[in-house]
Amino acid sequence: MIRLSVSDLESLRYWRANEDADLASLIQRLMHLEPPTPVMKAGRAFAKLMENAPQGELTEMPIDGWVFRFELDAELSLPAVRELKAEVLFETPSGPVTLVGKVDGLHGISVHDQKLTERFDAERYLDSLQWRAYLSMFGAREFVYDVFVGRYDGRVVTINDYHRLPFYAYPEMRADVQKAVDDLAAVYMEHVIPAAERTTEAGAA
Repeated sequence: MIRLSVSDLESLRYWRANEDADLASLIQRLMHLEPPTPVMKAGRAFAKLMENAPQGELTEMPIDGWVFRFELDAELSLPAVRELKAEVLFETPSGPVTLVGKVDGLHGISVHDQKLTERFDAERYLDSLQWRAYLSMFGAREFVYDVFVGRYDGRVVTINDYHRLPFYAYPEMRADVQKAVDDLAAVYMEHVIPAAERTTEAGAA
């Protein structure tokens, strides 16, 4: 059985949207071979921080070699249930696929995902498969991006803006997610598995 992640769905979507990207770069991303950038490392540290952050006002908080300074006017209402995993089985022309993912929080019928960015751009989230997949997987009606805008100074990130960006389930959403999983499974079977086998054979030689 193939196991794919919601992040893998986004990798395929990004690759298709980038006319200059080659197939090798997609395979590398799907095999999780790309080294993390400093921004990615900051995002991971921030996610870990928010997993255990207290309710109410946040000030300066260090974690994993990073320091996050909060300069926000409003107090945040963080989800009561955090870091929730899901696995859903999809039948595809390439065989059964288990789609896996983890959301940052669940509050009633709302799924939450926290993003750290240097510039807020609502349009970049509109076409995302992430919120569509998680709404389908959790059977929820609302997906909320909690977008934190930060300024980087070395390993210190000053967060000075916050945006709540909601998206909602729609009738054709499950079919859209199914098609995305079908497409990704086909790419995985045709390109990723052979590449992984070649890598294993080279390592054994």
